[in-house]
Amino acid sequence: MKRDARKSKTALASFASAQTGQQNSGMNGAGEPERQRGKHSVVGLNIRFTRDQWERVHQLALAEGVSIQRLVIRGLSQVFREKGLPTL
Repeated sequence: MKRDARKSKTALASFASAQTGQQNSGMNGAGEPERQRGKHSVVGLNIRFTRDQWERVHQLALAEGVSIQRLVIRGLSQVFREKGLPTL
């Protein structure tokens, strides 16, 4: 017989949900779910490349002496500039 993963929780999951329930209901004042991501001044973001794309980007970053992060910011700033928007 198959177990329904939605109905059963591990002990750790039960503990975690009990702890968060005690600290915070997870709802804001308007009764909507509280935002969990993007709340801090720096937000992490994953970008997926194929192996070939990553190798090209990595080589460019090495040749320029900058991080891939800096290359991404430069590229996005150029897109913003082309659209007449303030750069990053």
